[in-house]
Order: sequence, then C-alpha cells, then structure tokens
Amino acid sequence: MSERLDELVARLAASPTDRSLDGLDGEVGRSIAHRRREVRTLAALAPVRVASVGLALAMGVTAGGAVAASALVGPHPYGTFSVAANLAPSTLLEGRE
Repeated sequence: MSERLDELVARLAASPTDRSLDGLDGEVGRSIAHRRREVRTLAALAPVRVASVGLALAMGVTAGGAVAASALVGPHPYGTFSVAANLAPSTLLEGRE
C-alpha cells in the first residue's frame, strides 16, 4: 500500500498546477477584510435583533393572555360530560336539587 501511495504522490508532483497561485495572498487578504466587515455589521445589528425578538415575545404574551382571559370569561356550554350540568350523575348523587 505504501508503494501505491508513493506512486500517487509522485504522479501528483509531476502534474502541472491547475491554476496560478500568483494572486493568492491578495485574495486571502480581501477575504479576511470582507469577513471582518461582516462581523462588524452583525455586531451593529445585534441590538435590533434583540429588540425585535423582545417585541415579538411581548406581542405573543399579550395576544395569548387576551385569548386566555376571553376563554375564562365566556359562557361555558353545558355538555353531556360537563361538571356543571344539572343532570350530571355527580350532582344527583350529592343530593343537591
């Protein structure tokens, strides 16, 4: 297996490069500068993101609280298995009329 690996490495060393490496340093420098600008932009927008999440949370709590409050205040229909039904077996066994 080592001989096969040596042969492959020798073939790779003998093959021509597929592209020029002349502008590699400049490209790496531009990439680093671009990433630094992105990080600064994201850091500047972080308070806006936190505020929007807080606003969404407040709106959700408000809407959920309003729906829950309306459900508690609304009339409850008497159903077959409802505890408040007048003909429920539990009310008849307790002796209330």
